[in-house]
Amino acid sequence: MAPRRLPTLALGLITLMLGITAAPAQSPPARPAAAPATTPAAAAPAAASGTYSVEVIVFRSTGGGDGGTAAPMRGGSDSSGTTQVARYIGPLPGSRMQLGGAREKLARGGYRVLAHTGWVQTAGSWGSRSGLPLERLGIRVPGLSGSFMLERGSLLHLGMDLRYAGDGGPAARINEIRRVRFNERNYYDHPSLGIIAVVTPGG
Repeated sequence: MAPRRLPTLALGLITLMLGITAAPAQSPPARPAAAPATTPAAAAPAAASGTYSVEVIVFRSTGGGDGGTAAPMRGGSDSSGTTQVARYIGPLPGSRMQLGGAREKLARGGYRVLAHTGWVQTAGSWGSRSGLPLERLGIRVPGLSGSFMLERGSLLHLGMDLRYAGDGGPAARINEIRRVRFNERNYYDHPSLGIIAVVTPGG
């Protein structure tokens, strides 16, 4: 019997409820495509200061669902031939957090919010997989482990490798990375875990 995924109705409800327009999660191609001719905010190639603000909500469906593992991340390399490692700068000030309303809506919708935080960092080279561990980001939730990664090639990508086994049920893991645009809410889908993330330029 095939593993159950988060029901389509629930996925539709989350995207409608939170105003998220991003497509369901998927792994990127081996190398990021060239940036389309569009506005700088949409293309999100790089922050002028070299730093980025990242805000995330990690939540769990109260229905649980099968553990499963999201599609694994595919490797890649920066076309420049050099490797840069992501660097943590500091916590994101509360005045710059954008997802407070989304957190409240998730709670009202019956979802369990495991973590809601934000931080400022530099980006690693595309394919470097130089993630920042949860502990470094101030996320200390029993049963939740892993890291978030922000990588820049010709485009910006945000991903995570998270594992949760904190409620006595089967362990759940999501291991994915995808292109992101500045100030756009991104929803990473999983049978029993969900991540909403937004990236903005600067610290």
